[in-house]
Amino acid sequence: MAKPSDEQQKALEGLLGLGNHSTRKSHYPELAARLDELEQARQHLQQLNDQLEQRVAERTDALLEANHNLQQQIAQRELVEQQLRDARDVAQAANRSKDKYLAAASHDLLQPLNAARLLIATLRERQLPTAEHVLVERTHQALEGAEDLLTDLLDISRLDQAAVKPDLAPYRLDELLGPLVSEFQSVAGAAGLELRVRFGDEAVLTDLRLISRILRNLLSNACRYTAQGGILLAARRRGGQLSIEVWDTGRGIAADCLESIFLEFNQLDVGRAADRKGVGLGLAIVERIAHILGYRVQVRSRPGRGSVFSIEVPLSSEKPLPASQVPVQAVAGNPLPGRRLLVIDNELSILQSMAALLGQWGCEVLTATDEAGALDVLQGRAPELILADFHLDHGVVGCEVVKHLREHFHQAIPAVIITADRSDQCRRALRKLDAPLLNKPVKPGKLRAVLSQMLG
Repeated sequence: MAKPSDEQQKALEGLLGLGNHSTRKSHYPELAARLDELEQARQHLQQLNDQLEQRVAERTDALLEANHNLQQQIAQRELVEQQLRDARDVAQAANRSKDKYLAAASHDLLQPLNAARLLIATLRERQLPTAEHVLVERTHQALEGAEDLLTDLLDISRLDQAAVKPDLAPYRLDELLGPLVSEFQSVAGAAGLELRVRFGDEAVLTDLRLISRILRNLLSNACRYTAQGGILLAARRRGGQLSIEVWDTGRGIAADCLESIFLEFNQLDVGRAADRKGVGLGLAIVERIAHILGYRVQVRSRPGRGSVFSIEVPLSSEKPLPASQVPVQAVAGNPLPGRRLLVIDNELSILQSMAALLGQWGCEVLTATDEAGALDVLQGRAPELILADFHLDHGVVGCEVVKHLREHFHQAIPAVIITADRSDQCRRALRKLDAPLLNKPVKPGKLRAVLSQMLG
């Protein structure tokens, strides 16, 4: 490192207070100026530091306020979400309560309605004066309307609470459509219509009960809203699907109304109350069942020309063998007179109504409200057929009573279960029992057909 010159050395010594007084004094102005510069620099830095601290403080306050606002928003959102959850829980609980109440109320209403239907059926088969016969027929029609409404309400309730689960299996078309054709030929004939059928020998993979309900509703609507002409039930292949179609020559539906026909309690072009047919739940049920099955329902219509309702059902690669059914034939004579039947029900009014109807058909009728009462009236002789309610008193089910009576008499006594319970649990129990099911209110014609087939 180079040594400083003499002048530099002297200047340095002056600044540091070294050297003589005259030398130091000569450097005072320079030192003062330098100190002023340093002071100004310090003040500037201090000002910058103060400004920086103020900005940091302002930013910190802003962040604290933003954080406070965010926490308030989060708390408010959590409160709203909790309120929504509480409201949802209350709504779901109310909906479940409504469904249970509706099911219970409908079930309780179906019991006396069933008794009334049986009594009216008994009167309809008797020779009555013209005036009384008209009153009986009007009563029958009124009860039929009430039955349809309650049945539809029960179905809507079960469909809305997802209580219906599909049970898929392969079925031949004749097995699916044959019973519907037999059922609606008389209905169409009574309305002055011709029911035509066109389908092949395909098989479909479906739930027989649910798809039958869809087609039954479509056929019922076609018969109700077709004044003249005919109805066609047809099936045609479309790729891996089978389109099952119901054609009618009714008044048709306007294009802007096609969507609304699937709404509950909706009926188009309804004038006076006396002109209403049904309550407008049939197509709502069709749409809900189709959704459960994953099927697509379509409708085409031309006002004044008629409508076509179609539903696409998956074809089955497996085709079951034809059911070994004996063709419906008249048994020699009437198979019911003299047959010994046991009726078990916990409702006395139903027992009395059933006894009156079956007695009018010539049957020997024994009635009981439970298993002990059944054994008492049978007096050691097995009945030829048992008609039992599903729900008896004290939690006992008719299936168990039938099973115990079969064991008691060591016979596979034919049995029919009659119930207002439309649950899948009930149907599963009946599969184990191998007994047909009739829903309350029992249709006398169907009851007679079932009994004739089982006893004939």
